[in-house]
Amino acid sequence: EREWESERETMLDDVHRGWLEKEGGGVFGRSWQSRYFVLSSTSLTYFEDEAARDSKGEIDVASITRIEPSAPLDKPYCFSLHTTHKGGKTYHLAAADVHQKEQWLHALAAARRGDSIVEAVASFSSSSSATSDESAPSLSSSSSSSSSASASESTSSSIEIDLLRRRVALLESSRDTLTKQVEESAKHAALLDSVRTWIEEALAGRTIDVNAHWNAEARALAEQIATLGERAPRAHANTLGVEEL
Repeated sequence: EREWESERETMLDDVHRGWLEKEGGGVFGRSWQSRYFVLSSTSLTYFEDEAARDSKGEIDVASITRIEPSAPLDKPYCFSLHTTHKGGKTYHLAAADVHQKEQWLHALAAARRGDSIVEAVASFSSSSSATSDESAPSLSSSSSSSSSASASESTSSSIEIDLLRRRVALLESSRDTLTKQVEESAKHAALLDSVRTWIEEALAGRTIDVNAHWNAEARALAEQIATLGERAPRAHANTLGVEEL
């Protein structure tokens, strides 16, 4: 057992290893089974688990003719290895997530080229991390832009509200002015009616009660009409109309 462990440690010098699901046949048809895979520069060996001594199978790297990144199967993160093994057998494998899938694809490509597997996986992991780091400021910038847009909208809304308040204030002021004008018009109309009455009384020779009128202006006007009524001859007074005065 110690010899096996020593041999396996030697094999792990330039390898990529981990869990994958492998599609296999069985009594009840095709099924997916978890296997522990070890990729070296010459072979892709799979075991029942990490501690297993005997492998469940082995794929010669030299026999791989094509790696298909997106296998036409209803299985997430699946890829296929087309080989010359057993007359052209295709192995369907599936990783746990997209990152692990990409690691396996880079490792397999490096093994086929004869490059370092460990370096290929490390290079992919580094570039993947750098891409994630570069996307972070973009997200921050997007968030900042969103905040700026929200602040701009808030400022615009405040300005519109202020304008509406000013318009309401102007309308209220106009309403007050119109109310005063209506009140003044009503007073003038009442005064005009009183003046007509006073003129008729003055022309008829009746005395106008100055003190009974509602303001100083009306009293002064009534006094003038009373004086005119006293001076005007009655004959001429009868020929005068209210409209002419």
